[in-house]
Amino acid sequence: MSQRRTVDQGLPLEDHTSISPAHLRCWYPQRISSELKPQALPAFDANGLHAPERYPYGARSAAAVYVGDLLSQEVPDLGQLTGTLDIVAIARRPGVLTKVAIRPRSMADARLEAARGIGADHLARVRAQLDGERIHVVAWQRSAPAYIADALGLGEIPPIVLLAGIGHARVLLGEIDVRGIAGWRGLNTLLASALTGWRIRLEPVAATAAWRRLRAAMLARRALTAAVIGQTERGTRVEVLGLYALLARRAGLAQGQDLAVRITRMDPDEGRVFVSDRLVATGQLTLL
Repeated sequence: MSQRRTVDQGLPLEDHTSISPAHLRCWYPQRISSELKPQALPAFDANGLHAPERYPYGARSAAAVYVGDLLSQEVPDLGQLTGTLDIVAIARRPGVLTKVAIRPRSMADARLEAARGIGADHLARVRAQLDGERIHVVAWQRSAPAYIADALGLGEIPPIVLLAGIGHARVLLGEIDVRGIAGWRGLNTLLASALTGWRIRLEPVAATAAWRRLRAAMLARRALTAAVIGQTERGTRVEVLGLYALLARRAGLAQGQDLAVRITRMDPDEGRVFVSDRLVATGQLTLL
């Protein structure tokens, strides 16, 4: 006779093959019946929308508040009475990295650039008290793409798709930057998300549909319409099909101006697109 134990005997199972469909019908509903009961939702508190912040300095944790206190003590421009700058957000991983967002006070004459240059000596004293922990100071900006790019430590603003309804930000980068900007265990992205309030997701720009359309136009030597965004050290930055490209021509173009360009080179590793306004002859006769 088989010595296998069954559910009917009230003993632990040693072999799952001993469970028959009849056993399942009498045993399974009893095990999950309490989980299927309707659960009451918490009541909506309208006053909670206007509740004060949990931590000062816009900090995301109690450990981040400590860094805000140190900065307020060491940096004169952050003083409560005589300072010209305010800390608006702090995100911290103790012992590794702290990101601090700063902006000028409403009645002060300080420039926004001052937030980026608090002073190396002041930051060094704060870092010494934190056992060498890195501190990344970010200038708060009204433009969400600019704020996100600065929080990530990017030198220029990449293409960013904002999904405001769910608070997500898709940052399109080159293959190298997707791995490098994320940081150790994605810490840089996590702290930048906590600092800005946007859930940041890094994605390779070469995987987008716009990149494939640009590549098809480059292979076909087809001209596209580009809009001038501004001037950079490397040349004129233009927007083509929602992605940014670099035009070697530096002067004589106004911001917002449209011009016909062709794609000359695409680098998926760096996520860069290069264009030229010198169009290739198509062989078609000029209309008179």
